[in-house]
Amino acid sequence: MSKPKFLYIDDENDESVEAIVAGFNDQGQIEVVLHPLDETKDFESLKKVLLNSKIDGLILDLRLDGEGPNRVEFSAATLAQDIRTLSSRNELNSYPIILCSTEPNIRETYNVDKSSHDLFDYKFEKSAEPDYTKFSQKLFSLSDGYTWLGAEKRNINSVLDRENLDEIDARIYSRFEIEGEEEFTPNDYAKFIINDLYHHPGALIKERVLAARLGIDIANSKDWNKLRDDFLISSKFTGLFGNGWTRWWADKVITLFNEWSDQEYLASLNAKQRVQIISEKTGLIELVAAEPIKRCSSTEFWTICEGLKLPIDPLEGLIIYERKELKPWQENKYISFHAAEEERIGRNIGLRPHPSEEDKISEIKESITKDAGK
Repeated sequence: MSKPKFLYIDDENDESVEAIVAGFNDQGQIEVVLHPLDETKDFESLKKVLLNSKIDGLILDLRLDGEGPNRVEFSAATLAQDIRTLSSRNELNSYPIILCSTEPNIRETYNVDKSSHDLFDYKFEKSAEPDYTKFSQKLFSLSDGYTWLGAEKRNINSVLDRENLDEIDARIYSRFEIEGEEEFTPNDYAKFIINDLYHHPGALIKERVLAARLGIDIANSKDWNKLRDDFLISSKFTGLFGNGWTRWWADKVITLFNEWSDQEYLASLNAKQRVQIISEKTGLIELVAAEPIKRCSSTEFWTICEGLKLPIDPLEGLIIYERKELKPWQENKYISFHAAEEERIGRNIGLRPHPSEEDKISEIKESITKDAGK
């Protein structure tokens, strides 16, 4: 496809805005064009511009009604809602809507307004050093995916790119299988993939969780890339937005390991046992078993500490508090005691243990105190 074009709307017109435009355009994957908001101050004028613009995506500053010189009387959420409504009526082509703002604004405004979360496909922070390579790849993938969805009517099998859905939890996809009951828009499928599957481990897992379940220390395993790209490729997710978010089917990983291990259950083995089996079956000898995080002892890893991004046994982790209730097929995220209580990692962005973990935290503290007194 040709280079996707994203329209960028911001109430500011300073160097930071110009830097964002240049940052994306320098990558060469997408084209970002800044819309002069001072020419379309009212809602209807701006909406008319969007209706007449041939674009593949939209980037909105969160606080269009902020304190910038080109401020307007409506927010990004209000504009996004109207665009989604027009798209559902086929009055406007569906395309991804991206949110950008400063970290404080995202924390204080976006995070507390849960009703607006489904309006945006992706958000990124206006930070000192944005990762434009990563952001560009995701925005390209979103645009590419929306174009594919809009080209013809799709079904859930093609969206997930998986022939046999009976192998995964039916609750994940069942609402998309009711013929004639509902017409699904590209945004419906996009929300489903990103919010329900990508944001939490469950049916799909990200690379570090994949490595944790296999008991592997990524940083010290020279053969990790070869294992991932050559031997685990059959379990890689190739569905919607798969070229922007790298994920693996959790059930396929388990099935593959069972074939290697003569049906020994993956979760019942420790890291060294898992790595030994994998090395014997693949011939990859430079795979190193992961070690426990400080204050932990188990190597029966299944997930990662979100603070340190290192493998952890969920039984030794602390469940992370999240604003939205998890879907039945989504797994909790965890943080280690060391990261949460001793290093206080991520507290500034709301990464903290769930209140239900207070007793567990107290028990760990008591144990540390007793050990120190011996």
